Amino acid sequence: MSIPPGFRELTEASGFAAANGPWFEKIDNGRAIRGFLPGPQHANALGIVHGGMLAAFLDSAMGTAVFQTLNRRAVTLRLSLDYLGPGRVGDWLQAEGEVLGHDEHVAQVRGRLYGPRHEVLTGLGAFALLSRQRTAKSRG
Repeated sequence: MSIPPGFRELTEASGFAAANGPWFEKIDNGRAIRGFLPGPQHANALGIVHGGMLAAFLDSAMGTAVFQTLNRRAVTLRLSLDYLGPGRVGDWLQAEGEVLGHDEHVAQVRGRLYGPRHEVLTGLGAFALLSRQRTAKSRG
């Protein structure tokens, strides 16, 4: 499977994202959509994408939605997930978040992760908004 048009590889990824990628992103009408192509390294003992991997990927997309919408970095305070179907190795999976509301300290976000055949995971989260001066650390 090839990467869908409009997605760019997140070459600046570090830590968890770099170790579990490559991850891809496109900006569509001001909203960030993340994607990845799971391989055998993402599978559980049943041969489907591990639920923890799916959760981490959706969490990342939801945090990206906060940054894209509010221009603020954020960290997860609470994440509630509903698994709806399996993520399959070799299927292109996409995730996106939507900021539902926020104050100066916390943003409420809804997220969804889906594959070519069905919804895989949905979530609701609360994200702590970091100081406007805080920037991502570069790993050299």
